[in-house]
Amino acid sequence: MACTDNTTAAIHQPPAATTISDMHPDIIQTHILTRLHGPALASIASTCSQLHALSEHEQLWENICHATWPSTRTPRVRHIISTFPGASRSFFSDSFPSFAAADTYRHANIERTPELVTAVDLFHGRQRVLSRVVETETESGWFRCSPFRVDVLDPKEAVATAMEYPRSEEACERLREELRLSWIVVDPEGKRAVNVSSGTAVSVERHWLSGEVRVRFATVVGGGERGSASEAVLCCVTVTCGSEMQVREACVQMEDMDGTILNGRDSLGILQRALEGKRGTLFLTGEKDKFLEFMNRKSERKERKIRDERRLDMACVALALLSFAAISTLFFFRI
Repeated sequence: MACTDNTTAAIHQPPAATTISDMHPDIIQTHILTRLHGPALASIASTCSQLHALSEHEQLWENICHATWPSTRTPRVRHIISTFPGASRSFFSDSFPSFAAADTYRHANIERTPELVTAVDLFHGRQRVLSRVVETETESGWFRCSPFRVDVLDPKEAVATAMEYPRSEEACERLREELRLSWIVVDPEGKRAVNVSSGTAVSVERHWLSGEVRVRFATVVGGGERGSASEAVLCCVTVTCGSEMQVREACVQMEDMDGTILNGRDSLGILQRALEGKRGTLFLTGEKDKFLEFMNRKSERKERKIRDERRLDMACVALALLSFAAISTLFFFRI
């Protein structure tokens, strides 16, 4: 059979390119979007209106939150997330990226935050070590006047782990790089959340006597009154393991540049500024450098105070000597 010109042209015509709009939405949601982590899903949602609409599905973001932070599976946290304006997507947007607290001091109305909920997840490599949720009331005089501290383990509780005890400085450094912590503070009333952990540890230390291993995760929070000790505050999460590497303690505290642990009232104001602060695009990556910078500033501030106190002591001694000399002179002339 002879081919006509039209038939020949059709045979040699290249096939039409397949676009994303040619794929069924169920295939995209089920086989593509479910394989993405949070940042990738957020990126792909900005490419076109169709993917943006498909990426808004609550179940996608709920699964990502549960996979990233197992503590969000608890009924209490799930209920709080459901009240956020964008539910799980809003919670992920608040909790995953780094935050930037205000550069200038502003008053925080702590009455707007009657309660804080803390969701904690500790990982060693890909292995989950610890997941806890703690609820803390913030209205009592005891909370506001006492040193701020939130513990996620009971005093006699110990969580067994498969981690090996670090017997050298190299092992401590390796453990520092392998551990990852998420410490999410949630304001149920304000429907905001913030991750105050540095992600990876900033230091791992072994106690020379007890053998305990102390791991620190720290974030430097700015926005305090300029020139004051709280101009920069260290939000420090400490995880303490026994000699057999059971997790015996995990707590967060706020420390100013004078080394003073802040009380609940001041810490709540700082946390409010962090909750309301701007968010970045990546998880905290340079917190170890910020931690070292904070410790240097703390050391310089301490040395400056010592120098000022010495000058004041010398001035007091000089004034006392002058007074003594003047009194002695008067007494001599009277004689």
